[in-house]
Amino acid sequence: MPARMKLSSVYSTLPPAERKVADFILANPDEATHMVINEIAHHAGVSVPSVTRLARKLGYSGFMDFRVSLASGSSAVSREGVRPISHDDSDEDLLTKVMLGHITAIESTLKVLDIKKLAEVAELILSSNRVVWFGVGRCAQLAVNVSDSLCRMGIDSIVIDNREIMPFYATRMGKGDLVFCLTRTGKTAKTLECLHIAKEKGATCVLISNLVTSPGEADADYFFCTSRQDDLYRQFGYETGTAMCALLESLTIVIGTKKKKEENLKFPVTVEQLLK
Repeated sequence: MPARMKLSSVYSTLPPAERKVADFILANPDEATHMVINEIAHHAGVSVPSVTRLARKLGYSGFMDFRVSLASGSSAVSREGVRPISHDDSDEDLLTKVMLGHITAIESTLKVLDIKKLAEVAELILSSNRVVWFGVGRCAQLAVNVSDSLCRMGIDSIVIDNREIMPFYATRMGKGDLVFCLTRTGKTAKTLECLHIAKEKGATCVLISNLVTSPGEADADYFFCTSRQDDLYRQFGYETGTAMCALLESLTIVIGTKKKKEENLKFPVTVEQLLK
């Protein structure tokens, strides 16, 4: 995964000094790839150890390893001539920047997405006893859209979004069940609790999150990290779900295509077709 995507993903969890380093790098990615650690520290206004701690927090052995990764991903997506989102933007500028940000988030996700693993998940959806989705808020809304489509294809799928019921339902999971846990922040307590319980009960678990360092990864058989709009998050604390939505929509289309080939069905499936 590119360093910039990792950096954006963990940004909200960083202490002040490391956040200053992140701010400088995200604002000056190309320049940062040519700087030594002392220069980065100087421009960010922090100590050299702060830069080193950030690099290690992202999973790199040290600053040099981090800089190499930053350089290799610096040209992943370009928004040449477009300044970062700010509170002073006009409505027209903000709309343009947000739309471009959606494009960037999807392209960044595609660049690091393990397509082979996602294809495996599509097969699992078709072969599992049932598909169960855990999520709250906007993640639950995304899950409902996918689950409804799966139900129309004749696949047993349900969304559990009641915070009180979620853990109890998770205890009913077992071998042959496929569990999806959606959390944009990667830290939603109830969702991660359900992931852990379902894993212990023997279900196959899929975690989808915007946070590359989500603690739920330890319980996930499949983990997909989607990208968010960094500018929106830093300026307004708004966690976007565009890339997550695109991933789920793509997965749904793949499954629908496979079902149509296998059963020669036309979608949406009618109740009469399923009763045959």
